[in-house]
Amino acid sequence: MQNAATSLERGRQTTSGNEPSGTRHRRAPMSSRPVVQVSGVDKVYGNGTVALKGAELTVKEGEFVSLLGPSGCGKSTLLRIIAGMGDATRGSVKWWEQDHTVVGTEGRKLAFVFQNATLMPWARVYKNVQLPLDLEGVAGSQESKAKIDEALAMVGLQGFEKAFPRELSGGMQMRASIARAMVTEPNLLLMDEPFGALDEMTRNKLNDDVLRLWRAKGWTVVFVTHSVYEAVYLSNRVVVMAARPGRIVDDVSVDQPYPRSSDFRVSTEFAGYCRRVSKALERASQMGEEPAE
Repeated sequence: MQNAATSLERGRQTTSGNEPSGTRHRRAPMSSRPVVQVSGVDKVYGNGTVALKGAELTVKEGEFVSLLGPSGCGKSTLLRIIAGMGDATRGSVKWWEQDHTVVGTEGRKLAFVFQNATLMPWARVYKNVQLPLDLEGVAGSQESKAKIDEALAMVGLQGFEKAFPRELSGGMQMRASIARAMVTEPNLLLMDEPFGALDEMTRNKLNDDVLRLWRAKGWTVVFVTHSVYEAVYLSNRVVVMAARPGRIVDDVSVDQPYPRSSDFRVSTEFAGYCRRVSKALERASQMGEEPAE
């Protein structure tokens, strides 16, 4: 495992040093403090399926990291383990350099946005966004109402507070889901391919919205996607995973400035990063199954 980790680190340094032509730009403010540390994590299900093997990942404060890989590579499994929604079979995960008991304390809050909006169909938008505060037992106060109003405003849902989910478009439902995550004022936001079912125009708009919120709120984000273009557009780093069993095989730094815009999507720099990530994904997809230990 040490050799694999050393090799990955060398690859990361090489990737950062050979970026597409152009001036080296500033990145979003980040610290060197680790928020998530995944060390040698295996996940084996009861039927013997090896979902993850030797996963190594460190995400630092303020980073936007995308997990990219073929179907079945364990992206969502790894994200759920980071969320504390599942246990690793082997290895360890640390949050803010401590165990999971620290999650939820001041400055160490975590929120999860699922693939589907998972809104309560019988409840109006306002009540859906209020749900985390209900679970914390703090709903109803002026402070909680202010948090809900702010979250709805930040995602552009003012005026839709009384709407039912069925009355919203798919993009608006995802906005409500993001507002529900925001209302807890998270420091670490985990997103499991939230825009995969949306049309390209809506998806691009929500990408811009998430980047705006990330910068405004100072989140650390881990984002699962199947899209090379989405990963490159959003991220400081794109972590590429291979399947059979799920493992991290490449880590590409995207050293381009924020805020990003539609101009970045048609730039030579963007095309260069997409080619590099696509090649890493192709290699990952061609990796054969490793022998079981």
